[in-house]
Amino acid sequence: MDEQDFEQQLRAALRPLEAPKGLADRIVAKAESRSRRNTRQIWVRWGALTAMLSIGTFGGLKWNEKRQASQIEARRAAEQFSIAMAITTRKVAKIQQNLVVEVPLGSSRGGQ
Repeated sequence: MDEQDFEQQLRAALRPLEAPKGLADRIVAKAESRSRRNTRQIWVRWGALTAMLSIGTFGGLKWNEKRQASQIEARRAAEQFSIAMAITTRKVAKIQQNLVVEVPLGSSRGGQ
């Protein structure tokens, strides 16, 4: 094969061909269909993302609220314990004062 044959074959392969009837319409229709589908997918993705963020935010807020309630309850319990210990300490001190018995010096014990 010489150079001239190669060029003829190349021209024949690259010659313009007439497109089948309706090809342009099919290409445009398919592009529009993909465009609509892509737009729908974008909205679905954004909707899903929004839903996940909302759920995460709501869950985080509820968790924080529950944690704060637990902390308040723990503080109240500690305060009640402190008050109970103070009352107990005072009662024990009074009982100890009542238990002290004065015994006079020089007196005999047990009636001897």
